[in-house]
Parts: sequence; C-alpha cells; structure tokens
Amino acid sequence: MIALAFPEEYKDRVKKINEYLMRSLDIIENKNLKAAMAHYPAAGGKRLRPLLATIVSEAVGGKPEAAIPFGAALEIIHNFTLVHDDVMDEDDTRRGIKTVHATYGIPEAILSGDALFARAFEVALDSDADDTDLVRLVDILARSVRLLAEGQQMDIDFEDAKTVTSADYMKMVELKTAVLYSAAARGGAVIGRGTDVQEEALAEYGRLIGLGFQIWDDVLDLRSDQQTFGKPVLNDIRNGKKTLIVVQALEDLHGPEREEFLSVLGKKNAKQQELERARDILENAGAIDHATKVADSLIAEAKKALKVVKNQAHKKALSEFADYLVKRKT
Repeated sequence: MIALAFPEEYKDRVKKINEYLMRSLDIIENKNLKAAMAHYPAAGGKRLRPLLATIVSEAVGGKPEAAIPFGAALEIIHNFTLVHDDVMDEDDTRRGIKTVHATYGIPEAILSGDALFARAFEVALDSDADDTDLVRLVDILARSVRLLAEGQQMDIDFEDAKTVTSADYMKMVELKTAVLYSAAARGGAVIGRGTDVQEEALAEYGRLIGLGFQIWDDVLDLRSDQQTFGKPVLNDIRNGKKTLIVVQALEDLHGPEREEFLSVLGKKNAKQQELERARDILENAGAIDHATKVADSLIAEAKKALKVVKNQAHKKALSEFADYLVKRKT
C-alpha cells in the first residue's frame, strides 16, 4: 500500500519527475546560481505534489505524464519557499544536508529562491494543454504563491501574537501548505480534462490532505528524531511556532506547567533538556494526540470528495496517497 511504501509504478513515476525537474534547471548558465537552485532538488525527496498532480490527471481520464511539467513547477515553487523559509527560520540543516544559505550564503539563497520562483512559471508553460488551460494553470500557480506568502506572513505574525486560536492556525496552514496540494489536484484535473465538478471536488481533497500533512509534520517535529525526520526536531518550540499542538496546549494548561512551557517557547538558545521538557508538557497535556486525531479526521473528510472518481483503482490510489501523508516517518 502507498501508506507504507510507494509501489513500483509510483517509484518509476517519481524517477521521471526527478529527471524532468533536474533537466528544467539546466537552462541556468551561472554555475553558482545553478548549484544553489539545485541544492534541494538534487538532495531527493518524495515529490508528493507533482506525484499528486499525475495521479489526479490519470484519475479523471488523462495521461499521468502530461501533468509532470505542472507538477515540477509546483515542486520548484515548493523548493523556492524552503530556501526562503530556512533563511527566515535561521535553520542550518534540511533533509539531512546543510541549508542553501548555510552552504552558499544568504545573498545567494535569496537569489536562488527568486530564480526558482521565475523558473516555475516557465516550466508550467511546458504542460501538455491548450492555450486556455495553460492560462488556467499559470493562474493556479500565481494564486498559490500569493496565498502561500500570506500564510508565511501569518506564521511569522503568530510568533509575537499573545493569542492564536485553532481557527487562526488552520487558516495559516491552509494558505501556507494546503494551497500547493490543492493546486496540484486542481492542476491535474485541468490537464486530465476532468469535469468542473471533479475539479472542485479534487481541489477540496487536496486542500484537506494538505492540512492533514502539515499537522502531521508538526507532530513529527515533536515525536521524531533528526536522523529520521531529515531536519532538526523540536525546532518549532525553539522558534516559537504556534502550531495546533501548542495552541491546544495553551488552552488546556494552567499554573506552573503553563509558565514553564511559555518560558521555553520561542527561546532561541534553549538547551536540549529544556526543549525535551517542553515537549513532554505538550505530550502530557494530550495536545499531540489531539493533533493526530484532527489530522486523521481531515483525511477521512478528504476521502469523501473522491466520490467524483469513478475508477475504483484510481480512487484507491488517491485514498492511499491521503493515508500516507499522516502515516509517514519523514
């Protein structure tokens, strides 16, 4: 099952996506800029967003390979955001390697992110679609980037906010993370020539699994380890991130435990022992378990949208894809 490991057919597809993705960067002539741009793509990855675009395209009756350029464009956008996020969060490692700015410098990281952003739109225009649909794909991409930036700003704003609600968090995640999954599903439906009803339902499916993905990512930051997760864990606490887990805990915690947790949240120079104690407070408060239940409920809701997919094999693939997002180890 895809929930445990991608079957061979998807491994082959991911390989094709990777090959296309790396070829798309060959156009860059400056070797230093190209190296910085390729730093994360070359490190590998699950390519979940482009893979989703191909699965959806096939599910509505199109060819999966037709969605690879658009999927690659989304992956390039995703990598652009990672480069800039790491600069903002001052993270030195990602996916088990040094971050772009730690390797090449902050100016180079900013430039490479800008270049990735621009290249994504060029790549999207290589999609196998007519002119009308190409315009739609570019619009999907542009809107996604705008919303993503709003979500990132909300995330930054939360760090200094005295009060953040669960609804605030969900809105931020919808903009920052879920938007690219929704875009992948919508773009795949456009390329596969699905009906309007299918497009809207699958875009909603993408939105919901994207929310589940991010909540599960927040869980992994607390329950995983750096070697497995591919980046430093407990960083959300150090960076003062108001995740759903933290928001829920702050609603439930009172007295000395609450004060102890708040004394560590956002403490950049916090010792490992302090971070682990803060995590234990979240665990004991039941906030992490609460988040996993929310993620599971979002995935269950997403599966309801799959009734627009008539082919049972394709519906099963999308169902298992959704399950994978909240069962993965990395």
